Amino acid sequence: MRVRRATATLYTFAQSEGLLPLGEQYNPVHYVKGIESTSEYEAAVLTPEQTLKVLQQLQQPEYTMLVLVAATGMRMSEMLGLRWSDISGERGEIRIRRTYVYGELETGAKTRLSKSVVAMHHVLGQLLKEWRAESAYASDDDFVFASRKLKGRKPRRGSMVVADHLKPAAVRAGVIEVKDGKTYIGGELVKRFGFHTFRHSLTSWLMANDENPQIVRAMLRWTNLNMLSHYTHGFKSDKLEAQGAVLEKLVRESNRELESVSKTATAAND
Repeated sequence: MRVRRATATLYTFAQSEGLLPLGEQYNPVHYVKGIESTSEYEAAVLTPEQTLKVLQQLQQPEYTMLVLVAATGMRMSEMLGLRWSDISGERGEIRIRRTYVYGELETGAKTRLSKSVVAMHHVLGQLLKEWRAESAYASDDDFVFASRKLKGRKPRRGSMVVADHLKPAAVRAGVIEVKDGKTYIGGELVKRFGFHTFRHSLTSWLMANDENPQIVRAMLRWTNLNMLSHYTHGFKSDKLEAQGAVLEKLVRESNRELESVSKTATAAND
């Protein structure tokens, strides 16, 4: 369906530019019937308590990497593309100017709004300052999370950080379990686990705490609120609490009705 929409947009643009005659009959995509599909994928989310347990199992710089993503919702590719010159402690902000995807640096960000400023709390700023003091690559033009193997010429590989550090830390923390190459959280199969898990988790935490949706949109740097339904997931404990509230009322009401019927029947027999 995405390909169909993209192709339709291309033909519509060509028509608007006078490259093709106007009218649906000149847009062949109009006659293409798409196959509707429903994705079975649902991102895993962790509670703040679970995230803290994972953090306690990490050392630097992986500790700072996870805090950065978990607190700001920054994408892994954006985090890896950061240089020290992109971070301003005085202004309390981080500028997204590039991404690091599949071993290649790309100028810009995923969306127009993504290429913007990320607010940085002073606690996060101090954490990054401490990591800079430890890092062997601390010049303004150096990457914040530079690869030692590549002598700082490129950032670290995100997939390797997940495989070598993040996932093992989650296992040690008892947050996830790996059996036969498959990952489970609370006994449920998880198709993906990585830094993006914490981007989804942040959204869910904020919404569970009744944060203003517009603030959430601004923090995650979405162009609109449509992404909120994709990124917000209910925590199991919250689902059980909500279900319990309903059950408590239903069961109590049912019990009252049964008691009333029982008393009426007893009175009639007497």
